[in-house]
Amino acid sequence: MDDHGGQRSNPEFNAIPPDSALGPTDRMPDITVNMPLSSLSLAALPTEGGYFDPIKIVVLLLMLILFAYTAAWVQADTKKVRMQPGLWVSMVFFGGLAGLVAWLLIPVFFVGLIVYLVLFGGASIAYVLQRNQRVGPTQTVLTMAHFRRLGSGGNKETTAKDAQDRTRIKDAAGKTPEWPKDPDQAAGYQAMQDLLFDAIWRRSSDVRMDLVPGQPLKIVYRVDGVDRLREPIEEAVATIIFAHLKRVAGLNPEENRRPQSGNFKASIGAGGKGDKTAQVEVRTSGSSAGQRMILKLISEEQKFRLPDIGLAKLQQDQMQPLVTETKSGVFLVSGPKQGGVTSTLYAILRTHDAFLQNIHTLEMAKNMDVENITQHVFDSQGGTVTYGRRFRTLLRTEPDVCMSGDMPDAETAQLAAAAAKQGKKVYIGLNAKDTFHALRAYLQAVNDPALAAAGLLGVSSQRLVRLLCTNCRKAYKPDPALLKKGNLPTGENRPFYRPPNPDEVEVDKRGNPIICQVCQGSGYLGRTGVFELLILDDELRGLIAAGSDLAAVKTAARKKGMLYLQEVALFKVYEGLTSINEVLRVTKDPAPAAAASA
Repeated sequence: MDDHGGQRSNPEFNAIPPDSALGPTDRMPDITVNMPLSSLSLAALPTEGGYFDPIKIVVLLLMLILFAYTAAWVQADTKKVRMQPGLWVSMVFFGGLAGLVAWLLIPVFFVGLIVYLVLFGGASIAYVLQRNQRVGPTQTVLTMAHFRRLGSGGNKETTAKDAQDRTRIKDAAGKTPEWPKDPDQAAGYQAMQDLLFDAIWRRSSDVRMDLVPGQPLKIVYRVDGVDRLREPIEEAVATIIFAHLKRVAGLNPEENRRPQSGNFKASIGAGGKGDKTAQVEVRTSGSSAGQRMILKLISEEQKFRLPDIGLAKLQQDQMQPLVTETKSGVFLVSGPKQGGVTSTLYAILRTHDAFLQNIHTLEMAKNMDVENITQHVFDSQGGTVTYGRRFRTLLRTEPDVCMSGDMPDAETAQLAAAAAKQGKKVYIGLNAKDTFHALRAYLQAVNDPALAAAGLLGVSSQRLVRLLCTNCRKAYKPDPALLKKGNLPTGENRPFYRPPNPDEVEVDKRGNPIICQVCQGSGYLGRTGVFELLILDDELRGLIAAGSDLAAVKTAARKKGMLYLQEVALFKVYEGLTSINEVLRVTKDPAPAAAASA
């Protein structure tokens, strides 16, 4: 109190103007003047428990557990579905690690959680989407089918069956085979499914298996025309695999000596457009040395038409009207054994209108069904019927178009030449190394140059070259001398391509090679035809009818622009479709039959 009985003044507070002197927005808040400074400091601290939020800690721990479980699952699952463990485990691990670091650095907890889920979840979902494309519908994860399986009541027997169903099979009767109840039989059935899955995934056209007593099962895949050895399977399991394959193909599982043949259908994939389906033809034979089984896998992609077989544009323009517009004549399709001759014949037949034309074939063995075409398989009836005689019977059915898969005797060629003169279209397949060897074989069989020349439309010869995998092929600059020698353009500076060398294959952190998942490390993906095409006109027919030497026919054909096989193949190298080494491999003279079969 001051001397006047009033309250003692404080200079600090007297410096603050009275409220009446402040504007409406300048009023000072009420302040407790007598509050101790220690109370002000404590008020700034969080309340009890504010440093540790139990809910946030639980969420963080759950996410860490999910992270660890997912990474471990991906590592194990990649081996089961044959994906790259190093690539996908690294993607999921570093995706989760980056998300975790971002989560801890972002001050707002739930914003950081969202970032974590985007990074970790995105990597995990990318893996799930890829692996679901490689397995059957009963093995997919995070799909409606998966959730239905989880909610089906947990039937262990059903769950175990579903988990093992890698390959969807329709047996010879079109039914899904029952899963064996015996554990050993079930293991063998699983091994059979794994074998089919691997063969289809690797794009095998044939699987050859030799089961010799006391030895593991030897398995050879034929992929893009090249044999590839697969890891063997122990004898006990292989015996069960053979029995299951016979059963689903409609064969007698107990018969190990006499030849048998049957078929079934197998599919892999998630049950959508990305599925791979093959019609599997099974052929068995046996001897005292053991059993042999050959699986021929025919996919939908093999059902070519004329534009699909690999003809160069000029050749396509020459062939198309010859097939679709010319009403009669003989056309020869030649090539080495397993050179795609039958596929070319089928492609030509599919170009015809099977609804308007009556089309028949005669074949030693039917490679595949051709829609709306009557296919006959030659049966010698114990040697009493020749191929030519059976072909004569076919021609008596008055077909508009007919195809002979082979020319095993002179009678077949003579009947074809006569049929062409009578207004029929005839295609003949034969084994020859080029067009002029095929032409010589036909002329010698007909033994009448005028008759042979009168209806002859043309001759083709072919090879199948492997196509480079565009995912892993390597570019290089070609030698200008090679371009000049192959009559290829030299001024465009266009690169050539080749498959990667072994020392160019990338490795993961553990030193394991990172295999290209598109071509499975072969460097090639699929095949296409390379054709030598001789189209006959009146001048060339006149030379043949006059009995001229084939060298004169070849000279005249070259003057008209005919390209040799190797020249056409080099253009595919120039276009980046295949490699020089592949062209050299397939265009060299075929080995003698005995050596080729060894």
